[in-house]
Amino acid sequence: MLFSELSPFASSFSSIIVSEIGDKTFFITAILGMTYSMSLVFIGSYTAMVLMTLLSCFFGFLLPQILNPTYTHTIASVMFFYFGQKLLREFWSSENNENDDEEQEAVQEVNKVKSKLSKQSDTKNVSNFEILRAAIVLTFLAEWGDRSQITTIALATEDTFVVLVGALLGHFICTSTAVLGGKMISSKISEKYIHLCGGMLFVLFGLHNIKMLL
Repeated sequence: MLFSELSPFASSFSSIIVSEIGDKTFFITAILGMTYSMSLVFIGSYTAMVLMTLLSCFFGFLLPQILNPTYTHTIASVMFFYFGQKLLREFWSSENNENDDEEQEAVQEVNKVKSKLSKQSDTKNVSNFEILRAAIVLTFLAEWGDRSQITTIALATEDTFVVLVGALLGHFICTSTAVLGGKMISSKISEKYIHLCGGMLFVLFGLHNIKMLL
């Protein structure tokens, strides 16, 4: 019964939420939003997420066309179980509110860009184009090869359009949250239990794909 209710939309939406909250891209958007125009940072960061999601769904649509569906479901199952066990191991070994690593990486990336922009002009005079470009480039590069991208590719092999809509909605919520108060919100959320929810969710995805092979 549980598997029958696991729709592609719910799968893609929930996987984005548990993957992105407290992730490096989340902190990048939050830090940029505290430094520059929130609206410009949102447009830039979400544009990057839209581009990444479109690419991921395209790859997901393409895979069943060139590979036997049995292979694609098998590969997807392996990836889901890998992410699931990795997150569950992080849950058992991590402490509450342990977001330091992701946040430090995000701070370093943003500081590099801010340093380059400050050489051109002071913070108040940074052009809108430069802010947009920084948000797009930083977010896109941080997201490339990330767990949410690979998960979107795997899910999109089943129902590309529905997965696309679910992922875009999930990214919209995460990006909005990051811009409006990501740093404060992330400090209130236990990454330990995000890992638990994410791990259980990915294991469920893996079991769902195995069921489709039978």
